[in-house]
Amino acid sequence: MEKATKSTTARQKILNRLQKLEPGALVRYQDFASLGIAPGTVAVNLSRLRQEGLVQQVTKGTYRLPLQSRFGPVPVSEQQVLQVLLQTPSKKLRGYPTGVAAFNRLGLTTQVPQEIQIATSRPGRPKKVGNVRVRFVRSRADVKPEEVKLCQLLDALRQIKRLPDTSPAAALLRLREQIKQLPPNEQAALVRLAQDYNPATRALLGALLEGLGEAKLATKLKASLNPLSTYKLGLSEQALPNRAQWQIR
Repeated sequence: MEKATKSTTARQKILNRLQKLEPGALVRYQDFASLGIAPGTVAVNLSRLRQEGLVQQVTKGTYRLPLQSRFGPVPVSEQQVLQVLLQTPSKKLRGYPTGVAAFNRLGLTTQVPQEIQIATSRPGRPKKVGNVRVRFVRSRADVKPEEVKLCQLLDALRQIKRLPDTSPAAALLRLREQIKQLPPNEQAALVRLAQDYNPATRALLGALLEGLGEAKLATKLKASLNPLSTYKLGLSEQALPNRAQWQIR
């Protein structure tokens, strides 16, 4: 009898905590640590609440309060999927969004992706989180939260021939403007991060920075390149006037 009472008390504590949250909110096991309930008991109770339809499981260890609209249940959002997959309980970054979804946000393509692509140092198998398909690719560098956009810009430069719904020349123009708007310390960080990318990416970034008058940063990139290598990126001299100096075709 005493065991049943403890179980009921734990369940009620968890329910009380859940009732304070907004519909659609995410919860993890550790969010109930302050209640003095053993992690195993939290897991068992959340599993039972899921069976009763009071919470939805997003992924192992993470649940969501159901959210309804006048059209019916609202699925897990892309932003929530990223929140679950990219941050550890200690708020350390596991990876960052890349691919078409990231390039769309950068204004480089109008295509709406059917899956989220995440760059991480430990890529795993593709998975489905809620209704969102997720694919993992290996990141080129260890990334801090403040460097995510810089790595997304470098990823776009690396894939400039394969960006959907745009031409390399049009994408380059947009990337040039975004790099131009970066403060000096972020442009320097961009050059540092580029050292982990392929030579063609470094050459293209160097050409852009040289064209923007950042000769010192461009020189660092040129020093990392083989002077005999050429890079076929589908860019005309009109799109990149200094392409010949960087062996870009």
